[in-house]
Amino acid sequence: MNLYLKTAKSTIIICSLFILQTAVFAQSNIRITIKNAEITLQKALSEVERQSKLSVAYNQSQLSDKRQLSLNIVDQPLEAALKIILKGTGFSYKLTDKYIMIVPEKKEINSQTTKTVKGKIVDEKGEPLIGVNVVVDGTNTGTITDLDGNFSMPALANSTLKVSYIGYATQLIAVSGKDFYTITMGPDNEVLDEVVVTALGIKRETKSLTYNVQEMKAADLTTIKDASFMNSLAGKIAGVTINQSASGIGGSTRVVMRGLKSITNDNNALYVIDGIPMASMRSNQEKSFYENADGGDSDGISSINPDDIESMSVLTGAAAAALYGSQGANGVVLITTKKGEEGKLRINYSNDTQFMSPLVMPEFQTTYGSLEGEFASWGNKKDATWEVKDFFQTGFTETNSLGLSAGNDRNQTYFSAASTNARGIIPNNTYNRYNFTLRNTTELIKDKLTLDMSASYVITNDNNMMSQGQYHNPLVALYLMPRGDDLNKYKVYERYSSEKYYDVQYWPYGNQGFAIENPYWIVNRENMSNHKSRYMFSANLNYKVFDWMSVVGRMRIDNSNDLYERKISASADQLFASEYGNYMNMKSGYKNTYGDAMAQINKRWENWGITANVGASFNHQTYEMTNYEGHLATVPNFFSFNNISKNGANTKAEQAGYIDDNQAVFATFQLGYKSWAYLDLTARNDWFSTLANTDNERSGFFYPSIGVSAVVSEMVDLSKAHVSFLKVRASYSEVGNPPMRQITMPTYTVKDGIVNTSSRLLNPDLKPERTKSVEVGMNLRMFQNLLNIDFTYYNSNTYNQFINYTMPPSTGYSDYMLNGGKVNNWGIEARLGINTNLGPVKWNSSLTFTMNRNKVVYLLPGGATNPITGEPISITEIEPFTTLFSYSRTCFFIARFKITGTGTTHNHNYNFGATGSFNICILVKTKIIFIVSK
Repeated sequence: MNLYLKTAKSTIIICSLFILQTAVFAQSNIRITIKNAEITLQKALSEVERQSKLSVAYNQSQLSDKRQLSLNIVDQPLEAALKIILKGTGFSYKLTDKYIMIVPEKKEINSQTTKTVKGKIVDEKGEPLIGVNVVVDGTNTGTITDLDGNFSMPALANSTLKVSYIGYATQLIAVSGKDFYTITMGPDNEVLDEVVVTALGIKRETKSLTYNVQEMKAADLTTIKDASFMNSLAGKIAGVTINQSASGIGGSTRVVMRGLKSITNDNNALYVIDGIPMASMRSNQEKSFYENADGGDSDGISSINPDDIESMSVLTGAAAAALYGSQGANGVVLITTKKGEEGKLRINYSNDTQFMSPLVMPEFQTTYGSLEGEFASWGNKKDATWEVKDFFQTGFTETNSLGLSAGNDRNQTYFSAASTNARGIIPNNTYNRYNFTLRNTTELIKDKLTLDMSASYVITNDNNMMSQGQYHNPLVALYLMPRGDDLNKYKVYERYSSEKYYDVQYWPYGNQGFAIENPYWIVNRENMSNHKSRYMFSANLNYKVFDWMSVVGRMRIDNSNDLYERKISASADQLFASEYGNYMNMKSGYKNTYGDAMAQINKRWENWGITANVGASFNHQTYEMTNYEGHLATVPNFFSFNNISKNGANTKAEQAGYIDDNQAVFATFQLGYKSWAYLDLTARNDWFSTLANTDNERSGFFYPSIGVSAVVSEMVDLSKAHVSFLKVRASYSEVGNPPMRQITMPTYTVKDGIVNTSSRLLNPDLKPERTKSVEVGMNLRMFQNLLNIDFTYYNSNTYNQFINYTMPPSTGYSDYMLNGGKVNNWGIEARLGINTNLGPVKWNSSLTFTMNRNKVVYLLPGGATNPITGEPISITEIEPFTTLFSYSRTCFFIARFKITGTGTTHNHNYNFGATGSFNICILVKTKIIFIVSK
């Protein structure tokens, strides 16, 4: 904590110095020279723009007059030159430190009869538009929108606002009694200056980015819903592999970006909600060849309500995620949630119902049955009287969501409630989730201080999530069952025993050496349930110090309490239970607290612009687990601690947990020139608790990045090549992964009161993994935005892998963790998009291409030695006792389409839409190799 306080003080000093160095930029003494006897008004203004280095904004349709002007302006001040140029044209001008706005010349509005009109201007997707020209029609009173698309200006109550923006159709908005206007602008077949959310929740113009960011809208998540919304994005994002958990509905989702980078660490992407990183909260149940998380698995993101999401940005590259340091080493998914909107109460309700059944089944022989008393189907010919598919049921998922939004110009509130109820295709598999969210945004001090607070509560109950492996899996018995037998007679899975006085399992085949049981017994009498409650609270305080500077403080608390119970009934296989049954009760709790503070600066003058952020953050996470399990002692099927055999060989009482801490300071700086050339710099230093007792404990680790981009279409005229927009970009970055917890300090285990010390040899030189990545790419739009092409090439190398070396017994130590290894990933991400109108139908389709090549270059560098004996260390690759293979699906081409449209009949308007996707995939067979020490 002392280290964090010192870091915070240093950050405050740095911010203060930065602020003191930032001056108020006055408008330069610009002089203009134009000597031309025949020149149009538009060309004259273009010459002013070139000489003044200021952007000139005007409505192109209003200045379409081709009259020739005769100008003889020699070294005149800017304002004098503008008066000469605009004389007699019916137009005047307005100067700011960034723009010259050309507006119709009419009498100023009488200030005594005006009112303040506020509003927000967005595009068709609901994204804010920057720099939109808003004027009172027929006057020279006007303004432009800010970074969030907001504007404020005086206007007469009965006047008309004229809203114009390059690339969009001009709109006339009548000023009525209301004070806030939400204006949606439609495209005019030109390139748009889109806004995207980037690292730390910072909004940036898309054209200014020096790295690849792919943005998804709410419709991409909710059109075809999944209990875990990330599964809905499979195949829609280039460079991202999304694998759904085999646990079934509500299970975790594995999201890997640009290949596996770490041999031993987690390769999953980081999730960030409203600028704040979210804890993984991945379930911690034991996994093995025989049974995998027999209560199912889950993670933090799978319980989020997709209807609460406004938009999502995916940062696949290291440069895009560099500001998150170690947390963003595997890529970042940025989620922006919905806020309340100004206006009357709005109520939105949606329902999504899906049905599911097995699509493809294994092929079974149906010709031969089994011999009397045998399980294997090697008997005489006999027609099968049952189908394996009959065991499965029709599953369904029903999602109901209700959202409410209301507010005024200074206070907006959003509330949502949603339920997800599902039944799997395996009998007795259910999943129920209930989400509640409340969010309020309040302007505490007008135009200065804003407080944004939200609270969420999630209740999740699931039963008999699909178990992988050999045990507790009904598919093992189902698939191996003799083909000549009849499955239907085993539906009555238990029968009363007159000897034991309770119902026992009916399965005449025994366990066959595989712990096989009646599949209907497994799903009904080996019950595994999870009960989870999770609450999240976040707050964001934003103080606008100057027009160009804000100070932001954020905090998020994310806590979860889980109860996992396993109840195995009497007469189960003796491997799992006594003759009376088995009971397991495991409680776990996650607590995560994150906070950060930063100064945000956005300043423009003449041809230049800077965007900078300086701040510090902390992240504190705890996990606690208690577990008690054992065979039942005397009373069958009475699942209670009091009925567990206290001294049984299978009785376990466990308690475990950990505490993780991370502090960091970070900064980002972007320099822009003429809105077509950009330089990006980021820096972050992390201090990890998992580096305790190492040489790097105090200094932490530094992660930099640098990027450049150029908007070629604004540098040269490419209209003859039908190019609407062309940007090229390149970046270099470094990110990393901290070591696993508890490997840098002595550890002790206590069992039955006996203390056992660790025999691990500690390594004080241990360093975090480090990924160095290079990325180049381009963004191209052609034929008036009809065709969009995005292309990225990347090459990354991950060093300092964590290698566990088994020490020779003579050293007195069991193992030794050291850094080594180099993993290379290189690949291509490409996206082709088509946007067109087919009459009233808007057609939008895209094709994504992903290629990643992964290679373990080496495991240990030359010169690695045993720290005790000094002998060289070598690491070899060997195969296990029996060759194992894994199968993975690799998708090379993935396409999706979306059709929306509007139509009109004689008495009403209507909307329609359709979405779908195409996936071209191959199945890859991979040999599993074990890495061991020698």
